[in-house]
Amino acid sequence: MSKNQPTPQGQQVKTASLVFQLGVGEPDDAGVVQVTTEAHLLPLGPFRSTDTRPRDCAAWQLDAAIAARVIGRAAAQKNDFLIDYEHQSLNSQYNGQPAPAAGWFGALEWRDGSGLWAVGVDWTSDGKERIAEKEYRYISAVFTYYTETGEVLEIISVALTNTPGIDGLDPLTQRAAMTRSTFFNPPSTSKDHDMDKDQQIVALTSERDAAQTALTALKTEQDKAKHAELLTAALTGGRLAPAQKAWAEKQSLAALTEYLDATAPLVKQGRQASGDDGGHGLTDVEAAICTRMGVTLEAYIAARDGGAIKPTTKSA
Repeated sequence: MSKNQPTPQGQQVKTASLVFQLGVGEPDDAGVVQVTTEAHLLPLGPFRSTDTRPRDCAAWQLDAAIAARVIGRAAAQKNDFLIDYEHQSLNSQYNGQPAPAAGWFGALEWRDGSGLWAVGVDWTSDGKERIAEKEYRYISAVFTYYTETGEVLEIISVALTNTPGIDGLDPLTQRAAMTRSTFFNPPSTSKDHDMDKDQQIVALTSERDAAQTALTALKTEQDKAKHAELLTAALTGGRLAPAQKAWAEKQSLAALTEYLDATAPLVKQGRQASGDDGGHGLTDVEAAICTRMGVTLEAYIAARDGGAIKPTTKSA
């Protein structure tokens, strides 16, 4: 099925097709078959196809009043209507094949008790010959309709065909037919337009907030991974003493990075420190005091060795 198209009335619009046999006259005295210049497109409603369509409403509806609207929409079209072969003009964008004309007509006509007709059909020489030789015996009309009421809206495409029992149209043909419909993008009222804009704003805001939340969560996970990696490298590389690990774990990534950038390694990388002092001559207590006071270990050692600070002793 083609995609349902909303209308200003809130109804849905779909495409359908129906097939009629072409009338062909008897050969004249010269043996030339007279090809009709009119074609029966749709019958008086309510009507259904022989293959159980439509399935979304009781029947398609077409009477004089509905036909007048269909004819009015057709009259607003600047160009003549094309009659092609097998609705190829709807499929050419998908299969890349040409869509030659079998004929053209410029007007629709309502006939009481009969239905909607194409009149004044001007067949091409090829189209006329194929009909006369009975290479094509049927004519198919693609039309749009309201799914709720079955009201016929407009004629989209007309074609010669040899498939009288066609079960509607394939999805690509339906889609192409809808793009030709005046109901494909119906004009909105000012109120509807404002509502559409408000709904778009709400939707976009929701999408933005959801994206921001996801981005924040991702950033947090990345920062945690970087913090753990930085802490491990600092402990391994000697820029943090083991006694500083608990303190460092509580620091933000930015604060820890800033501290480590200003801190020289306590021992040369790759050298194992011996004892409990981490290789820098300080006890765990002294190293923790330096961390809490924001004093580098080097400055503390220099002050201590200068006699300004009395070394602390380890507790038993």
